[in-house]
Formats: sequence, structure tokens, C-alpha cells
Amino acid sequence: MGQQAITLLQLNQKIKGIIDDAMLSSIWVKAEIGELRVNRNGHCYLDLVEKDEAGDHLVARSRAIIWAQNFRMLKAYFESTTGQPLTTGLKILVKVTVQFQEVFGLSLIISDIDPSYTMGDLARKRREVLMRLEEEGVIDMNKELELPAVVQKIAIISSPTAAGYGDFVNQLENNPYGIKFYYHLFPAIMQGEKAETSIAGAFERVFEYAGFFDAVVLIRGGGATIDLLCFDSYWVAYHIAQFPLPVITGIGHERDESVADLVANTMLKTPTAVAAFLIERAATFLQMIDEKAFMLADMVRDIIEKEKQRTANFANAYVPLVKMDLQKRKSRLDRMMGRLPVSVSHRMGKEKYVIQRFGERTKNATSSIFNGNRQLLIQYKTNLRVFPSRFLHASRQKLDFLEQSVHFNDPQHLLKRGYSLTYVDGKLVKDISMINKGEQTTTRFIDGEVTGTVESIKKYKNRN
Repeated sequence: MGQQAITLLQLNQKIKGIIDDAMLSSIWVKAEIGELRVNRNGHCYLDLVEKDEAGDHLVARSRAIIWAQNFRMLKAYFESTTGQPLTTGLKILVKVTVQFQEVFGLSLIISDIDPSYTMGDLARKRREVLMRLEEEGVIDMNKELELPAVVQKIAIISSPTAAGYGDFVNQLENNPYGIKFYYHLFPAIMQGEKAETSIAGAFERVFEYAGFFDAVVLIRGGGATIDLLCFDSYWVAYHIAQFPLPVITGIGHERDESVADLVANTMLKTPTAVAAFLIERAATFLQMIDEKAFMLADMVRDIIEKEKQRTANFANAYVPLVKMDLQKRKSRLDRMMGRLPVSVSHRMGKEKYVIQRFGERTKNATSSIFNGNRQLLIQYKTNLRVFPSRFLHASRQKLDFLEQSVHFNDPQHLLKRGYSLTYVDGKLVKDISMINKGEQTTTRFIDGEVTGTVESIKKYKNRN
């Protein structure tokens, strides 16, 4: 072990000397707050980080401290200027002094902060989100949807415990016009790290019932600027811009519009302003309907009066025409009555002649049919005399043929001709497949029987 070595303390003292000699004080540093905590003594401890351009990986990290006395002033200054507290995720511009201690290592002591840098970074992020939505061609999609004249079936995205939600529902239900609104809450977290995912998920649940609702209302009851950052996020704005129903926002902020407001179909400041907008819109429609109804009633009354006058004029002109027509018809009937006796007598003579002719034709036809049927009966009588003897002779010939066939097919007759019959177990063998080797057979001849055992079997090919 010939190498020379120094202690850890000596090494840290050398590092501290190098840093002290470098006089790294009053340096403005840009960083992102990765973690922040305040202890019971009022000192603020921060974990400052820097990420790559994609924002996925850390490229630098350092501890920082704001001592209690300085932290009280910087905190109040930052919040009053930006409208939001110091919290994780914010990018800040701070004046630091680099300090190295042998026990605690490297620390950055923060002595000042520039709130305008943080505000500019938030505005930059908003601009980037808007530019991305515009490049994707979706930024005006929801604005181009036509908002119904009466928005009566409403999907609400809000926190169920938010005061703004309660005010909105109360104002709808107790509107002075007695208009009935149908609404359903799709609950979502409206601030914090999970707000962006929760709101996007609520829009996806509303989408499943998009055919039922007229519009979507996105509301919350106001809050600090940092609580409303989720409404500047890309995914919330993306879901609003591409949603197939008009989206109305009432986020409750007093600053400039959020990205969600800019891409929504209709933007209003507060939940109560949204409720008032929907109520007045429906009331305006009802008023228009009432006005149209009055106009229609006036038009109908005018038409009825005109038709009454027209009917009266027509009636006055119609009476003489009716009298003239009746007189013409009466004269025509009188002429017809005068001609009726002659017409009836002529018609009766004509019909009498027709009946006489029909009687003569009927008599001749009956005689002809009678003579034809007589000849037919004579023919049937002749056939009845001849048919039985012919039928009996044919039946006798058929029986003789059947008797002869039975005689020729009698086994005894076949045996006389030199044929034999072979049986196995009492069954007549009709082909070789019914006999097995070793079985006992009985062969019958005309004058006796022979019993034997099968020693071999030879099968011939099929013969036609």
C-alpha cells in the first residue's frame, strides 16, 4: 500500500476551498422545482432539477435552501405577483450562492426569485398547447358545432363536492320560468396532479351516452391559479376540441381564459353564469315560441274571417244556381215519366219473344240429350254382358301361370333335376360367406342327406 491517501474530510475541504475561491455567489439559475418542503422552523428545502428537451430524463439535480427569514418575504412576493404558490412542477429563476460544507455537501442558497420568468414559462406552455392543437387541425372543431336553441339535457363534469356545482344545480332547478332541465353528473377531480387524467376520463364516460345529451358543461368554483393549471393541459383541451357535443366551460377564474376556454364551444366565467346562460337561452326560445303562437293565432283568425266572408258570398251566389238546376231536373223527370209507359210495353214484348225462343231451344236440347243417353245405356248393357266372361277367363289364365311357377320353384322339383341343398345349423346356405372352416354341414339330395365337416373354402370372383 504505497499510494498516498487523504481523508474524506481533507477531500471535502479541498472541494470547499475550490468553490470558495471561485466566488460562485449571486448567480441567476433556471430550474424546475422537483420537490419542496418547509420544516417547522420555516426553512424551505427544495430539490431543483433540469430535464432534457423531451422532458423524460433528468440531466441535472441539486439541493437548494431558502432560509426562513428570507422565505417569508420571497413566498409572499412570488404569490402576490403570479397569483399562485411555489409548488412542484413550476419552473423558476432564482439567485443562488453555491455553498459546500464538509458534512452536508453541495447546496444552493437562494436569496431572490424572479416571478416574471415563471409566468412567462406558463404562458409559453399555453402557447405550445394551442399551437399543437392548431397543427393537428382540431382547435376549432368544438366551436364549429351548433349549440341547440334549448340545451335541456346536460352532462356535467365537476367535483360533486364543489360549491360551484351546487350553485349551478340550484340555479337550474329554481329558475323563474319553471323550465325543466335534465342533468347528470360525471364526477372528476378538478385540481392537482390527477385532475388532467380524471377530467379526460370523465369526457370519455360522457362519450358513451353522447346520443342522449344536448351539451357538456365543464364547471368548478374558482380557485388559485395553480389549481387551474389542469385546464391549460393538452389532453383536457384535446378531449374538449374533438368532443361531438358542444362544450360549455364555467371554470370560475378572473384571469385570462384557459386553453380549455379557448377551444370550447362557449366560454363563461362561472358556473352560475353558465346556468344563467342556459336558462335565458331556453327562456328566449320559449318567448319566441309564444310570439310565433300569437302570430299564428292572428293569421288563423284572419283566414277564418276571410273564409266566412267567402262562404257567405258563395252561398248568396249558389242559391239561384241550385233553383235553376232543380227546375232543369224536374223538367227532365217529367219527360221521362211521359215516355215510361211506351218504353215498358216495348220492353215487355221483347222479353216475351226471348222467353219463347229460350223455351223452344230448351225442348230441343232436352230431346237430344235424352236420345244420346239412351244410346249410351244400350252400349253399357252390351258391355256388362261380355265383360264378366272376359274377366273370368283372364283370371283363370293368371292362376294357371302362378300354379306352374310355384311347381317349378318347389325344392323337391329342383332336387329331382339333380340339384342339392346345403344347411348349416338348420339354415339354408345361399352363398359361400355363410360357411366357415370347421363347421358341420348337411347336404340334402332327392333321396337322402349327407353330413360332413368343412375342411377348406374356395371363393370365386363375382360372376355376372
